[in-house]
Amino acid sequence: MTNAPLAGIRVLDLSRLLPGGYCTMLLADLGADVIKVEEPGRGDYARWTPPHTPSGESAAHEALGRGKRSLTCNLRTEEGRQILRDLAARADVLVESFRPGVLDRLGVGYRVLQEINPGLVYVAISGYGQTGPYVTKAGHDINYLGYAGALSFSGHETTGPWQPGLQIGDLAGGMSGVIAVLGALRARDATGRGQFCDVSMTDVIMSWLSIHAGVFAATGVPPGLGSETLNGGLACYGVYRCADGRYVAVGALEQQFFAELLAGLGLGEDLRAWHLDGARQPELRARLEEVFATKPRDEWVRIFADRDACVAPVNDLTEAFQDPNARERGMVFDDRLPDGSVFSRLGVIPRFTGTPGSPGGHPSPLGGDTDTVLADLGRTAEQIAALRDAGVV
Repeated sequence: MTNAPLAGIRVLDLSRLLPGGYCTMLLADLGADVIKVEEPGRGDYARWTPPHTPSGESAAHEALGRGKRSLTCNLRTEEGRQILRDLAARADVLVESFRPGVLDRLGVGYRVLQEINPGLVYVAISGYGQTGPYVTKAGHDINYLGYAGALSFSGHETTGPWQPGLQIGDLAGGMSGVIAVLGALRARDATGRGQFCDVSMTDVIMSWLSIHAGVFAATGVPPGLGSETLNGGLACYGVYRCADGRYVAVGALEQQFFAELLAGLGLGEDLRAWHLDGARQPELRARLEEVFATKPRDEWVRIFADRDACVAPVNDLTEAFQDPNARERGMVFDDRLPDGSVFSRLGVIPRFTGTPGSPGGHPSPLGGDTDTVLADLGRTAEQIAALRDAGVV
């Protein structure tokens, strides 16, 4: 991808699992040369996460590891740390997701690597950030959502907070890592110097509160479960069960969309006055639930196909992967694994008309590019063999 947006940018990926893996996948899709620096014999934990493809690869790693090279390197050895220093001297970006201070204690943290390569952009993705009282606290996606306040209004008052199906904090941290890389590279264009980028997943989730935070700042009232405009408070914006047990998603917030919704459902225009009337919402919701329950989902989808009512099917992934819009735009395409089996891949975001990115090929096996990368650093075949015998790579 010589004309891709990030062609010529070399990224060292020391991260594990989803946040850093998603970040560096996006960078690889945009043309960056991503080298995963992994522990010998173990590698990124995502490599071993079930289920596995017919080819034996972890499905998670097959999805996240595309387009990346793999070098094994034991950072607990001085030889391994020297390899990382040599790699950093030639790199543009380093992404890591260790707990704060881990690489500093090993002698290959930002201060050391920045002295070797002043232009290095160093991105550290962590749960709570590099400072503050939670800096050493363990956590996962659901914990970050809890601390940031996002879980407090996700769900319904009768069931309490619900656990999102997507790992919102992990993915938000990964995408913010990409933003950090792009912003720091642009600053380097002007100053010639890289910098340290502190990406906290909890911080990012709080940033995503945006409108909710603004309303809270103005009113002093935190958003409630199932009572806000977009989380269940309005009947015109929600999910409805159909006769076959499947669901439709309704987003008829504006008057013109709500009018089309009522017409498609065969309900009278007298209900238009109930649209945003807080007192009428329980009754309006009950009316909508009653009507949607009379027909199967796909029939409702056909009824609303030509109506601007903001009604969509709640697709499962089988349906989403065959959706004509996703297929036509290349957001889902079928690839062949080494054993010939089909593996559906997701497309590249965002779309560039002049310098488009491209999804990379199959992930390298653990350490599959070690010899090539070390040879590029000037190690001889004999030296590489010795490093391997010593358990350094």
